[in-house]
Amino acid sequence: MATSKSNAQTKAHDAVDKAANTAHKGVDNAAEAAEHGQERAEAIARQVSEQAQAIADTAKAQSERVSTAVGDYAKENPLKTVGFAFLAGAVAASLLCKRK
Repeated sequence: MATSKSNAQTKAHDAVDKAANTAHKGVDNAAEAAEHGQERAEAIARQVSEQAQAIADTAKAQSERVSTAVGDYAKENPLKTVGFAFLAGAVAASLLCKRK
């Protein structure tokens, strides 16, 4: 009887050890997957940040070119510039007055 009890305990311990090992492997695999997912998310975030920076740099450069072009035009054609400004102001005033 002692032998069968000992065999049952041994089998129970073996089953518990096997379950523990399986659980450890599962936890290790989950941790590894989470780490890989985090690394991938960080890589994507870096890529998006780099793209956003490139877009911002392009927009800034284009804005500077347009600003320079408008400034040059205003210096070369001061009367036209004043005329366009006056016309734009008159149109805006007309639209605002019609609203009331």
